[in-house]
Amino acid sequence: MAALAPRQGPTESVGTEAMAKHNGTSHKVLLLGPRRAGKSSLCKVVYQSFQPNDTLFLAPTTRTQKLPVQTFQKLEILDIPGSVFQAFVPCVNDVSLVSTASESGLDTSWLDTSAVIFVIDAQDDYFDALSKLHQVILHAYRNNPAIHFHIFINKVDGLSDDYKYDTQRDIEQRVFEELIDSSHEFQGDHSEPFRLESEVNLRFHLTSVFESSVFVAFSRIQQRLMQTDNNPSPSATEVLAEEQDETLPSPDKLVSLGDGIEAACNSLCSLCNFEKAYIFDMPSRTFVGCDTSPFDLPLFDVMFQYIRFLGSFSELYTSSIGDETTVKRSWSSSVVRLGSESSVAFWQLNSHLALFVSVRTSIYTNNQGILDYNLHHFRKTVDQLEQLAAR
Repeated sequence: MAALAPRQGPTESVGTEAMAKHNGTSHKVLLLGPRRAGKSSLCKVVYQSFQPNDTLFLAPTTRTQKLPVQTFQKLEILDIPGSVFQAFVPCVNDVSLVSTASESGLDTSWLDTSAVIFVIDAQDDYFDALSKLHQVILHAYRNNPAIHFHIFINKVDGLSDDYKYDTQRDIEQRVFEELIDSSHEFQGDHSEPFRLESEVNLRFHLTSVFESSVFVAFSRIQQRLMQTDNNPSPSATEVLAEEQDETLPSPDKLVSLGDGIEAACNSLCSLCNFEKAYIFDMPSRTFVGCDTSPFDLPLFDVMFQYIRFLGSFSELYTSSIGDETTVKRSWSSSVVRLGSESSVAFWQLNSHLALFVSVRTSIYTNNQGILDYNLHHFRKTVDQLEQLAAR
């Protein structure tokens, strides 16, 4: 069994030499929210393999922390202390998020920010947090309309299903109503009424470190960022029209990285009769891509637990001395039966990526040769896409 990549390293203070830029481009993600909302806990559980129970004893974050993340593409998560966030006062003519706290050490341009994660404690009074969220959205959108906003309604594990969905609806309604009321500030030269609530890239997620929901939420963010490119991806209608056109496609119409991963998964499912396919980053247990079939939470939870099981045994089969002269590397694979008709199969793609699929047991048993052949070419496709992402 080939060794899996280690977990992400520890966070680093922004004021140190670690602020030197990575080679290549990376997406900057700001993690904002009030004190004790669980911001640091979310990052540590997902990207630093903390046990959820251990996060109960984390000390409050006092300085902005930078967490470099490498899943399929480079991310840079800035964990902003709650004290800095509370002191944030927006300035209309300023394009930087500058806190009035003298020791915050934070001065980052919205123009360099790809996404904002705003964490709200669902078990606490969130009205002040929503007011602050509204200020952040207006200020950030004014300077960079392309920013994606992801609202994490956190700590929902202690709430009943009815109550947590009621809380989500209440938060969504309040956020959208405030955006509607502020639309006139962005009217400008628009001839038609400007609808800010429709223009802002806004997503809501129910999260908890004690469930797989937080891993799904970060996976969605990673996927959204892979759709972001300086060259916007064409719509489905444009793609079909281009395929029917005999002329060569225009070079400025490029398919995004996310579309490429999705197309590869769709093709694999079609060729192999897979019911669902995910490409997981094994160290973080987040998925970087999947096919377009509907998301099934119970199936995802099964795969999530399967990843945890495989990860606990992976180091037992790691070679003590790496053999770089080996011509052909052997990647691990396994399968678990969920019942007489259904199975979940795993194929390792490289040192940190793996494919997990839901497949009928009879198909896996009777067609292993064809499946291995298709997986060989799929592995090469994913490798090429990852090389493109690293450029």
